[in-house]
Amino acid sequence: MKRSVSRPFKFILALAAGLLMAFSVAAAPAAADQAEATWELADGEQRLCIPAGHPYWSYFVGFISGSWSSTLEAEVTGLPEGTVTSMTTSVPPGDNGDSSVGTIWIAVDLPPLDYGDYPALLTVTDGTSTQTMPILIRAQDAWGC
Repeated sequence: MKRSVSRPFKFILALAAGLLMAFSVAAAPAAADQAEATWELADGEQRLCIPAGHPYWSYFVGFISGSWSSTLEAEVTGLPEGTVTSMTTSVPPGDNGDSSVGTIWIAVDLPPLDYGDYPALLTVTDGTSTQTMPILIRAQDAWGC
């Protein structure tokens, strides 16, 4: 005796199969994008502790390890008002096997600062992956952290 499957059951089965395929196809590019993030920005906090009330010039360095196929774009936010900055804003595709590649230099010319902590953040992205490195400027009685 041949048994037939009802139309509503066939519809639900087809709908479930379609949803399963849609989710598996949508998840595949995300996994591929994550696999492409083969670089890493050192995330240890960089500190600069300086005497309050005096202008000061210094620099910070963002080290990148690994390799990347897209240009890395960099920006720093949160520096004290009045800071003049000169920095590497992009790093062309490459790898850190070449010491001149994979380093982001941030030169800062700081105005006289009031006592306190001034947190900033270096952000680097390849358009898919975004990584950050904290920076802390501390204005205090003397130089040195």
